[in-house]
Amino acid sequence: MIRVLHLLGREADFQSARGPAALVRGAGVDFSLHSRTLGAGGDDGTPLSAFLTLRRGTAGKFDLVHAWDAPSLAAAALAGVAPIVYTPCRFPTRRSVGWLRAVMGYRDVHVVCSSATQHRAYVERGIAIDRCHLIRPGVDFSLVKRRRDAALRRALGFAEDDVVILAAGESTRAAGHRLAVWTTAILHVLDEHYRILLWGRGDQAQPVARLAEKQGQEGLICVAEQRLGRRLEFEELLPAADLVLVTANGPIPTLPIAVCMAAGLPIVSTVTYTVAELLEDRHTAVMVPRPAPRVLAQRVLELRQDSSLQWNIADMARTEAYEFFALTRFVEQYRTVYRQIAAGEKVEVVEPAPGVGTRFHGRG
Repeated sequence: MIRVLHLLGREADFQSARGPAALVRGAGVDFSLHSRTLGAGGDDGTPLSAFLTLRRGTAGKFDLVHAWDAPSLAAAALAGVAPIVYTPCRFPTRRSVGWLRAVMGYRDVHVVCSSATQHRAYVERGIAIDRCHLIRPGVDFSLVKRRRDAALRRALGFAEDDVVILAAGESTRAAGHRLAVWTTAILHVLDEHYRILLWGRGDQAQPVARLAEKQGQEGLICVAEQRLGRRLEFEELLPAADLVLVTANGPIPTLPIAVCMAAGLPIVSTVTYTVAELLEDRHTAVMVPRPAPRVLAQRVLELRQDSSLQWNIADMARTEAYEFFALTRFVEQYRTVYRQIAAGEKVEVVEPAPGVGTRFHGRG
C-alpha cells in the first residue's frame, strides 16, 4: 500500500481544495491518503508548525508528500521529506521559479501543473521537463445540475424573466470580475432584466460587489453566499444561471470554466492563453478579441438572439468537458504518478486517447 500525505492551505481555492478531496475519495485500496491543512483553523497554524509536525515523525509514516501550495512545499522541503509532489496553485513568477529550482536542487520534487500554460511557463523558466508534468483538473459531474432551478432563482432574488449572467469562479484580480460587472451594467441599462451572479469567494468579491452601489444599480449584482447566508459549492449556482461570462485577464484556475462547460451553459469569454486551452470561438464559446465591456455586452446580445448558436456551443462545450475533464482520468493519472514515484521509476503522465471533441489546441 502506498501512503500519501496531502498538505494544503486551510483556505485553499476551489481547484486546489477539490483535487485532494477527489483523490482521497477515489484512490482505491492500494493507497492510503491523509490530509493536513495549514493556516488559521487548520491542523497546523503556520508552515513552521507544519515543519515541526513533519520533523517529529509524521513524515516517516508516508511514502511521499503531496504539497498543494508553496507554504506546504516549504514545510515539506525544510523537514527533509522526500519524495514530494508539488501542485502549484498559482502561476509562476521568476522569483517563485528560482526558489523552486533551489528546493529541487536538494529535494526530490516533481511538479504537476494543472494547465498547459502553467506547465510551459515552468519549463521555459528552468524546471527540468522530466520533473515537470501536466494533469488537468477533474470535474465531479455528479454535482453538475443542468436543469434550471426556479426556486433557487427566487431565493437569490431573480425574477422568472431575468437574464442571469454567472461570473465564472472566484473573484480574483486575474479573474477580472470587475469587467463582468461593467459588461452587465451596460446590458442592465439596455434591459433591466440583465443581472449578474457572483459566487462570493475570492479576495476581490466585496470590492467587485461594491461597484454596483457606486453606480446606483443596487439590483444589478447578487452575491450568492451573502444573499443566502451560507456557504455554497460553485456547482450549486449553475441551475440559477442563463449564461456564463469568463473575463479573465491573466492565468486562472481552469476547473470553474470546465464545470460551466459541463453544465452546458452558453459561455462568452475573453481570450487568454489559459482560457484558450479550454474554449474556442464559435465552437465552445463566443470569444471577444479584446477585453472591453462594450464588446462583451455586444457579444452577449448577439448570442441571446441566436438560439442555434447557443445550443451548438453549449453542446460542444459539454462534450469536451466530459472528454477532457473526467474525474476518473484525473484520479488515475495521479495514482500512476504516486506509484511511479514510490517505486523510484521514471514519471510519465499518459494522456488519454483523443475522442470526438478533439479538434484544437494540440490536445489530440
